[in-house]
Amino acid sequence: MGKMTDYIERAFEDDGRTSLMSPKFALLGLSKVYGALGRAKRVAYEKGVLEAKHLPARVVAIGNLTAGGTGKTPMTLFAARWYRAQGAKVAIVSRGYGGSLSSQGAVVSDGDAIFLSPFEAGDEPVMMAEQLPGVPVVIGSDRYAAGLEACDRFRPDVVLLDDAYQHIRLARDLNILLADGARPFGNGHVLPRGPLREPLSAFSWADAVVLTRAGAGDVTRFLSHLPGPLRTKAASLPVIASTHRVSLSDGAGNPLTPQALGPAFLFSGIAKNHAFEEGARSLGVTVVGGHFFEDHHSYTEAEIVALEAEARASGASVLLTTDKDRVKVRTLASLPLCTVSVSIEFNDDLPAITTLLATQL
Repeated sequence: MGKMTDYIERAFEDDGRTSLMSPKFALLGLSKVYGALGRAKRVAYEKGVLEAKHLPARVVAIGNLTAGGTGKTPMTLFAARWYRAQGAKVAIVSRGYGGSLSSQGAVVSDGDAIFLSPFEAGDEPVMMAEQLPGVPVVIGSDRYAAGLEACDRFRPDVVLLDDAYQHIRLARDLNILLADGARPFGNGHVLPRGPLREPLSAFSWADAVVLTRAGAGDVTRFLSHLPGPLRTKAASLPVIASTHRVSLSDGAGNPLTPQALGPAFLFSGIAKNHAFEEGARSLGVTVVGGHFFEDHHSYTEAEIVALEAEARASGASVLLTTDKDRVKVRTLASLPLCTVSVSIEFNDDLPAITTLLATQL
């Protein structure tokens, strides 16, 4: 299974051309089927065959078209903090991927206390609940049922749907699409031949685009990735550039310098482990080793013991990981456990994103 996963991930990174003799041709066939199902679902809602359900609150969905990390969680954290600063009551609804209670749904936090572990709720909901005091977090694979629970119990003005661009069963008032500034749609193919979760035509449902990790010229390049009709649609939307800021903190969330951190052994289980490593090195961390896992990896005590043995052998004085990995391993680690935290920043486009969010107040 690992070799197949590695092969598919490498296929995501190529230019998308597929010869009849290539094993990727089979992946392309599956992509066509998967894409047709996604397109049919959207059409059923567009034609009124299926009807989206509404919540008694303003609903802001944050998601993407590609598999893997584009910064959805930092964007959700940013939006929640901004709405709170405006005096609005806000709740977060997440699928709770990887949590044992995802299928039945549950309240992770009421804004004051956290009731569930990462193994029950998933890593990201617990991480968000820890970082957002005063903001309830509810999980459920049925986002409508979870949203109703959030509205009934907490009476929010705004419900933020985390990672919900494809969950169109629940109506939203603002649909924010995130895309990587450098490679917004990968090789242009739908899973499993490429990273798209559904055909590019689903872009037309976006109300705004936030480009993450964006540099100079990325907005112009983003438009060039779109076919003509969608480029016309994009020209009428806010396309907002953002960057990711990385920082170091200790186990209690206090800021750290690389000098105070000392030699570090890295580990993570996120969609883009290389981005975590690059972020650590960009901060000037002395990296003496590392071990990386698949996204949402559930760590065992034996794995942490092995990681710590590897870290000590490499001369590390500390384990360095991500915020969402930390919530899963903090009770297992004996070495000091520190994090590289990621936040989203808008710089010159800050007025554009706040104006967009304000439309739902």
